[in-house]
Amino acid sequence: MQRILDKYPENKSSYLLPLIRREGGSEIYAYRNMSYNINRSLKEIARMVGMGLPLTMYVARHSWATAAKSNGIPISVISEGMGHDSESTTRIYLASLDGTMIDRANSLILKSLISETSQNKERRKFVNTL
Repeated sequence: MQRILDKYPENKSSYLLPLIRREGGSEIYAYRNMSYNINRSLKEIARMVGMGLPLTMYVARHSWATAAKSNGIPISVISEGMGHDSESTTRIYLASLDGTMIDRANSLILKSLISETSQNKERRKFVNTL
């Protein structure tokens, strides 16, 4: 991180990195443009490594928070890393991750049940042929 900050020693912007060059009303447009460019680059990286899923800032943040939480990183650190104003925002965000994990678990269980049902049908067919 320090190497990235050192790359911009003359940063006169009020932002951490001078990616938004003009302040005073047009920041939202510069942010959207920069966000679009970052997402486009992330999707290209995902394609290059054969990821099979589109990588975006949202996916990257979500993945980082999930990995941090599952590795026991304190909420205060996750909150700071996410750039949240408060830990309560982070708690809400992490609660939504828990829902996503539950959805994944349910999906795996359903696939298992469907597969098991198919296997049971095959077993019955086999038994009936005996």
